[in-house]
Amino acid sequence: MPFLDDTGPRDERRGPIWAAFATVSSQVERLVAANLGWALQLVPGLLALAFPQLPGWLRIVFALYSATALPPATAVLFGIAAEACRGQHVDLGLAGELLREYAVRSARTLAPLYGTFGILIWVAVLADARDLAPVVVVLTLVTLLWSVCATYWGPLFVAKPDLSMVALARESVRLTRHRPEGTLATWAMVGVSWIVGAVSIGGLVLIVPMFVATLQTHRYREAAGVAPRRAG
Repeated sequence: MPFLDDTGPRDERRGPIWAAFATVSSQVERLVAANLGWALQLVPGLLALAFPQLPGWLRIVFALYSATALPPATAVLFGIAAEACRGQHVDLGLAGELLREYAVRSARTLAPLYGTFGILIWVAVLADARDLAPVVVVLTLVTLLWSVCATYWGPLFVAKPDLSMVALARESVRLTRHRPEGTLATWAMVGVSWIVGAVSIGGLVLIVPMFVATLQTHRYREAAGVAPRRAG
């Protein structure tokens, strides 16, 4: 489609946050399409939560589908973000290639990592039910710190395919310690983006997850010392 060719990746030196805005705006139609593909995988799980009147077996099927589909879809989102951040145009063919490449590995690496948040929250809820306030405070702090390290999970998954789950987690901690201020700034921006997306709903469906993946990828490139792409 002609309007897709009117935008091209810009090569400007800037901080990761502004670089993310520039990357998204450079080929916004393609990245919105990628985001829609990710959001569609989330819909069945949301339906299972939003409509308790649905048959129990159907809610279980919906929830299992989203739980199974989201890790590879998220991996594809980060793969597309990595290409876009390098100044490459993205398309449906690229998404298909990334899905074939990442499907199995994302289940071994990203799914368990992101699943740790569910475990931490579940344990915190149990502790709160038993009035164990100190435990809740500790678990809340651990969850927040872990979410800061999560800034690098997706980009590391794409950039270093040989890393195991444990090695990826260790490297994310190292990068967080290496660039604490920048990582915290990105983490805060990610939080704001998710809040805006949750409030607007449309933003969540159209662009917020893609923007977050792009932002975290730019932050990883800065923290890992990846040289900016030069024009020409």
